[in-house]
Amino acid sequence: MMLKKTIKRINYIRRNEKNLFLLFSAGLLIVIGLQLIQPLFPVYLQSINASELEISLVISLSSIAGTALMLPSGYIMDRLGKKKMFQIGILLWGFSTLLISFARNWRTVAFLYIFHGIADAFVGPARMAFISSASTQASEATVFGLMSLDWTIGGTIAPPVSGFLSEKIGWHIPLFIASIMFFLGIIPVVAIKEKPSLSPTKENPDSKNMNIKVPFLTTFLYFMFGFLTNSAQSMVGTMLPLFLNNELKTTITSIGLFFTASHVIGTIVQVPGGLLADRYGRKKLITLLLLPVPLLYGLWGIVDKWYAYLLIYVISGGLLSMISPASLAIVSEVFPREKKGFAFGLRMAGIRLGSATGPLLGGYLYGSSGSSSPFICAGVVLLFSIPFIYFLKKRHN
Repeated sequence: MMLKKTIKRINYIRRNEKNLFLLFSAGLLIVIGLQLIQPLFPVYLQSINASELEISLVISLSSIAGTALMLPSGYIMDRLGKKKMFQIGILLWGFSTLLISFARNWRTVAFLYIFHGIADAFVGPARMAFISSASTQASEATVFGLMSLDWTIGGTIAPPVSGFLSEKIGWHIPLFIASIMFFLGIIPVVAIKEKPSLSPTKENPDSKNMNIKVPFLTTFLYFMFGFLTNSAQSMVGTMLPLFLNNELKTTITSIGLFFTASHVIGTIVQVPGGLLADRYGRKKLITLLLLPVPLLYGLWGIVDKWYAYLLIYVISGGLLSMISPASLAIVSEVFPREKKGFAFGLRMAGIRLGSATGPLLGGYLYGSSGSSSPFICAGVVLLFSIPFIYFLKKRHN
């Protein structure tokens, strides 16, 4: 109820409070399901005899499947509608996770986990399109920041619960609970009211603009920014549990608490990040907040205490959480309104491709160049991502 009241107080948002509240409720259930799985997934794969490179391969295969569907996702959404696309994605998450809970070797898990990538390709663009349609250009970063709280809240709750259950009972329990959360998440989506989109006729004032061309440079820069930033983040996210488990001998429950601490900070800074982006400029905020993160990752090979690693991970995670709303809302500045679906699909394609390459590169570096090398490499990749967002130009209305 607090979220619903908060949304009503924000005068930027159009009259879509009920849809946004339902969308947030569905997102929270889905994120709890995902966060019961994803943070500790590398440790789970290691427990069923997968090597570091095989762990990276499992995660990358899922991301490749998601990438392949991400670019045509805008077309699929136009054909099916946002709501139906959302529902199909949730069902794919639910059934594939339920089957993974019964799997006993990493090859079976690798096949089933591919459907997680496909589900993300369905849900991600549909969710972003719902949020974007409920906000004005001036308020978009704020709204995205508010709605992204589902990720940080779910990420705060689920990882330590998953770690505790897997240690005390077994990995199949958090996986089974995650599948239930996915199935519950479909209930709020059913209640969302989707406005029918106008066909390109005289009744649609934007139909004459549907063939607007997007400059190649804009497309390339935005895609590469998503690709590079998520390559770095997925590299860190995949290798961190293995590093803590193998190098520092941290318990699985404690590894979950690492992710919880990062999400707590994310919950605090997400909405202020959106407000600052709307007020002072999205590109400027992204650039300023990205600069310290490579320096923090560069400390990975220097410190040797678990609390130092926790501090590095929490601060860098907080900075990246503040960037997230601005990186979504910048679509309205550089792409025409008629191309928003394409832009969101492009962003998700870059993110999914980064999720495929980051773990593979991280797994290779972890095994060949030392346990700290993936984190230092992630810092370098983030540094290279800054020019791609900095040189994006605002479109002329």
